[in-house]
Amino acid sequence: MSAISERFFTSINGDVVTLADICDIVKGKQVNGEFLTDSGNYYVMNGGIEPSGYYDDYNTEANTISISEGGNSCGYVQFNTTPFWSGGHCYTIQNITNNVEKLYLYHYLKCNEDTIMKLRIGSGLPNIQKKDLAKFRVIVPIIEQQKTISAFLSLLERKVQVETDILIAVQSEKQYLLRQMFI
Repeated sequence: MSAISERFFTSINGDVVTLADICDIVKGKQVNGEFLTDSGNYYVMNGGIEPSGYYDDYNTEANTISISEGGNSCGYVQFNTTPFWSGGHCYTIQNITNNVEKLYLYHYLKCNEDTIMKLRIGSGLPNIQKKDLAKFRVIVPIIEQQKTISAFLSLLERKVQVETDILIAVQSEKQYLLRQMFI
């Protein structure tokens, strides 16, 4: 998927702007670990790829881009389709300007995730400074081109997810059948 995205984004023409020019970068609010549960209404995103736990409230609406701020996976870009709690080691992309399609921006940032990850500083608990993320350059083509690119890449992303789900189901069925053969 990343090779296809790279091909799109290396060949587009448009205005080059900074991330801060087209959106607000908002740092989340920390929730004490004692208030997190193993299941709940809303997941809590912090500095990782997976949720830190669950919480009974949310502070970020659905369909929001998040970028991990701290930890070994800082710079990880995610599109959150449900409301969630943005923790203290998570940035969210808010108030995107009208000339930028949200899914286009997500795919652009995801394609450039390795570059974003290189913005990290520190070694014990690495993190990405908001000021450095704000200076990250984004190519913004005309809105019609953004919509075409984001629709195509979103479709590919869904296709990859369906194929992954099928593979997991087939592997599970295979294991079940093998166990039945040798009972």
